[in-house]
Amino acid sequence: MQVKKFEARSMKEALEMIKAQLGPDAIILAAKEITKGFGLGGERSIEVTAAYSENILQNKKFVESKLPYQQKEQFQKSTAKDQKEVMRKMIENQIKKINNENIKKNIKENIKENIKENIKENIKLNNEKMYNPAEKYKSTVAGPAAYKTTERKYIDIDSENESSSLHEYTPMPNTITQAAKKVWSDMEVTSLKQEIEALKNVMSKFQAVPQSFVQAHPGADFGVHFQMSAYYQKLIACGLMPEIAGDIVMQCQKQLTPQQQAKASMVQSWIAKHILDSTPTVNITSAAFHLFVGPSGSGKTCSLIKLASEMILNQRKRVAIISTDNSKVGASEQMKIFSQILNVPFLNIRSPQDWAHVMPHLQNLDHVLIDFAGLYLRNQEEINYMNGMKPPAFFGAEQGGGSRTHLVLSSTSKDSDLLDCAKRYKAFGYDDVIFTGLDEARQHGNIYNLVRLTKCHLFAFGIGAKVPEDFEFATAERVVDLIMKITQNAASDNNHRQDSAL
Repeated sequence: MQVKKFEARSMKEALEMIKAQLGPDAIILAAKEITKGFGLGGERSIEVTAAYSENILQNKKFVESKLPYQQKEQFQKSTAKDQKEVMRKMIENQIKKINNENIKKNIKENIKENIKENIKENIKLNNEKMYNPAEKYKSTVAGPAAYKTTERKYIDIDSENESSSLHEYTPMPNTITQAAKKVWSDMEVTSLKQEIEALKNVMSKFQAVPQSFVQAHPGADFGVHFQMSAYYQKLIACGLMPEIAGDIVMQCQKQLTPQQQAKASMVQSWIAKHILDSTPTVNITSAAFHLFVGPSGSGKTCSLIKLASEMILNQRKRVAIISTDNSKVGASEQMKIFSQILNVPFLNIRSPQDWAHVMPHLQNLDHVLIDFAGLYLRNQEEINYMNGMKPPAFFGAEQGGGSRTHLVLSSTSKDSDLLDCAKRYKAFGYDDVIFTGLDEARQHGNIYNLVRLTKCHLFAFGIGAKVPEDFEFATAERVVDLIMKITQNAASDNNHRQDSAL
């Protein structure tokens, strides 16, 4: 093992340098902050000591040398796990290629050796026949032979006609060609045997799978009946995951009789009630602290301002707004402008130590709304930073309200992105979810997908940009309406009737 030190602005940057230079299997031995200046700002830097294997590093360099430029760049940006998998596959393929070349080389050498041996053996046999009178006489007596002697005891050398009858030459069988053909024939037989065995294995696996060349109806993989497949397709069209839509329809099949399943209104009512009962919501606003967290661009700031407007205008509460976002340019200035419009106090927290100075000014307030930086929590450093910027726990305990953390997500995001973000923020801890951009999303099934898979509670929805009109507390009925488009379809039917009347 070799040891190497790296210096970077952050732990994240150091880990990326280690992965790029030492490979995915590098081991972090130590990490510490150093006080010397780094860069133009003179900030503190991180010194990380890593150990690596020279063999694995050589394997990484070999793989990078075989990749095209674009794939090489993608390989360097991928995770350590993906890099290991790519390296393993490429090295295995290279070993197979070398083994195949060695096998071909050995076969060629064996063929050459066999041909040489046959040539030597045939030359030896021919020599023995030509210089051994007994063999020559034997060959003359016994049937067709290589040479035939004349009946005359002597000939006239000067006679050309007679000289031509001295020996009537019969060509020898081409034993060399026959030996080569035999070798090639044996190779072909061996190759055919191997191919037959491979086909047998494929056929055995093929026969083990139930063969049906008739295309199954949608949802058949989950056990959905043919007459219920239309409802399964509608749920998929609304944005629900196939496994969730299949589970809903399967439960409907179990609880409804065949006569009830034949009625569309009965099935749709059952599905709507099931979604209604399995969507947990919470509308607790009595907490002293309301923390807004989530990825960048999810709508945290807008949601915070809308909730503050709701508390001030409709609930007549005393509210303060605090920003801890020191990474986004102009974030605090934007919050300051909103606070001036709402005529509420605004504070900016730049470090955990600032809370000690801020606390005395918050004693007479009902609620404190805190905006956090938009981070994805990809590493422990970001998690520690977010936890360090939390308000002290004793303040909420004194007022009896505690704190509540809202994870703000965009309804235009994909299911995979929402689940990944919820998984990452689980380390920080959140109490409920706020979905924004409902007016921008075409499907809203991803809201229910997240609820089903993470068991989280819904707190509120952001419908548009108006403050505070486009903010509403979450209800299960609203989720059913969004997924099944009840209000939208009713409005469309009403417009269609009006157009027909005109």
